[in-house]
Amino acid sequence: MKSIYILIFISIISCQEKKVSQPAGIALSFDDRFIKEWFELRPLFKKYHAKVTFYITQPDSLSTEEIEMLHQLQTDGHEIGCHGAMHVGSIRYVWEHSLEEYMQKEVFQALKTMKLQGFSPTTFAHPGGSQIWYIDRELLKHFRLLRDVSMKERNIFGFTYRREVENMDEIYHHHDDTQKVNALIIDVSANLTIKDIQKGLAKAQKEQTVMMLFGHKPLRKITHKPEEYGFDIHFLEQILAESAKLKLQYFTMNSL
Repeated sequence: MKSIYILIFISIISCQEKKVSQPAGIALSFDDRFIKEWFELRPLFKKYHAKVTFYITQPDSLSTEEIEMLHQLQTDGHEIGCHGAMHVGSIRYVWEHSLEEYMQKEVFQALKTMKLQGFSPTTFAHPGGSQIWYIDRELLKHFRLLRDVSMKERNIFGFTYRREVENMDEIYHHHDDTQKVNALIIDVSANLTIKDIQKGLAKAQKEQTVMMLFGHKPLRKITHKPEEYGFDIHFLEQILAESAKLKLQYFTMNSL
């Protein structure tokens, strides 16, 4: 009889442990090679205790100063991820060359260079969001997570398709073991508003998921010019402030 009570007790404890909820959060990442501009955001990240991921492309062209900046960002608790040696669209490159050549020249070369620089990337962001399952299958032999791109608006054959951010299920991580994720682009060209972000973060808080966002170059003013390939810094601070108000936890892509 005593053993039966013990089994019941263990069963109850196990059920309770399974019901323990994961923290709601936000995962920010930044792509390409805007090292100095990112480095200038350190005070902003520290103000909000934010930990983010920087996806580096063409690492062989980094200066000694930029490498030192990345090491400082890593020391701050940020993640340094891989964004390819050449920044090519994988599908077209594999079509014109081969999967083996893509892995050698785009992936392995980037990893080799970054290792010599003192980095060990464990996650990869697809340049241009170009991906397909059989390329991902190879990439996942070398990375624990792959990040793709989602947009609020897409222009297809002259038509603009818009989605509500709170309905974009792919940009919310559910604390599961998925290895392929999507992040919502926050660059000025995306036409996002702070209300869009507020709705998305509120959804993450309510459902205890992690909202994933990404951008490129930090910009000092809002502009919608095509050549301005980046996000407004004030908009970023609004995102950080809203996350703080909701008491969301920050995640790097690797920590997902």
